[in-house]
Amino acid sequence: MAEMSRKNGERGASLILVGMALVALLAALSLAIDLGMLYVARSQAQQAADAAALAGATTLANSNCIMAAGGCVAGGSQETQATQQAETTGAQDSVMGQAASIQDSDVSFNYPNPQEPEITVTVQRSAARGNAVPTLFAHVFGVNAVNVMAKATAEAVNPTGGGAPVGYGCVAPFLVPNCDPDHINIPSGNVNGACDDGNGGAGYFINQTTGQLENPGVYSSGGVVGEPWQLHSDASPSQWYLVAYNTNLATQISTSNGNGQSASLLRQYISECVPQLLSCGQTVSTFNGKSVGPTGQGTDARINASGDGLGKGQDTIDTSIGPPFPFTGGANNLNQSLVGQTYYGPSPSQVLVPVYDGHQLNPGGDTATIVGFMQLFIQDASHQGNADLIDTIVLKVIPCASGGGNEDGTTPAISDAGGMAVPVRLIRTQ
Repeated sequence: MAEMSRKNGERGASLILVGMALVALLAALSLAIDLGMLYVARSQAQQAADAAALAGATTLANSNCIMAAGGCVAGGSQETQATQQAETTGAQDSVMGQAASIQDSDVSFNYPNPQEPEITVTVQRSAARGNAVPTLFAHVFGVNAVNVMAKATAEAVNPTGGGAPVGYGCVAPFLVPNCDPDHINIPSGNVNGACDDGNGGAGYFINQTTGQLENPGVYSSGGVVGEPWQLHSDASPSQWYLVAYNTNLATQISTSNGNGQSASLLRQYISECVPQLLSCGQTVSTFNGKSVGPTGQGTDARINASGDGLGKGQDTIDTSIGPPFPFTGGANNLNQSLVGQTYYGPSPSQVLVPVYDGHQLNPGGDTATIVGFMQLFIQDASHQGNADLIDTIVLKVIPCASGGGNEDGTTPAISDAGGMAVPVRLIRTQ
């Protein structure tokens, strides 16, 4: 009888043990599933922060201050533009189904030196903002939502410390003269009649004597940044020539007669870029002839235009704001998220071209020496008679460095596959 009483007293003990095991199992499930979900959310937030920081740094790289001798200063207009671009780019990523929302307070700037601006972007979903990430199982234990945050820092670095880079990769094969048609002010030191078109001449972008910008600043205030410039292939001062390359892996033609030049390669190099470094002081050969068809076709392909003229799907530029000037993505922009959106580059319509001193060249083939580089925004291309007309906006004029060099006396070259003047890199994530 005593044995039976003891057994009756132990009834229900197994239910308690099972219940305790279920609680432990539920806790384990909560830990495994919710922590896994939060890990994914954290990874997505980091991805959004990285992309936003790199986009902001790209805007800093495209700003005029990064190339100026004094560099960028805290609180400058470049910060407003970089913040907007970071917010726009971040919103294209999602964190657990919600677009990454970046506020102005989530973006900060640092300047280790004036030519090395840094941007830090924080992406977060938090209870303070009413968008903390909800849990699946942990709410059983009173944890209904968890804050998720990620941070990234990127920088733009002018490797010359304020001087102009001495060489670039991915340059468009337009050889433009150092002749500014909108500023008729030939200074003393005019070299060999450069830029003298017989009609009062044209001014210089780069002073032939000092090597400095002749008219720095914004076009609306008398400078050249934002200046409209129509290039056309009836080459003479203030117009342009084509850089000649032969069919052997884009090796530049060393002779001036144009032997071996390829119109199909010319079209390709305009639409993509020349896969060869061009440097300050380098002597280049000009293309023998205008090659009107390939030039226009290559230009339309470069800017994603479906044909000649404006409104053919290419990006547009607004010079009433900035610099930097905002772009609006055209219908044919390869990045569909930019179609109809305002952004700050890089745009497929931006090209980098070499500048020569501007003296008269032989249209049948000649040579010229690079004295600088120029960044242009191509608005459109069209044909008129036997010429290609290319409407552009001057974004930057970059004089060659006046000094420096390698120990062996050669000119150092800074190559950038994207053709941009300043490299951008992600330097820190947390």
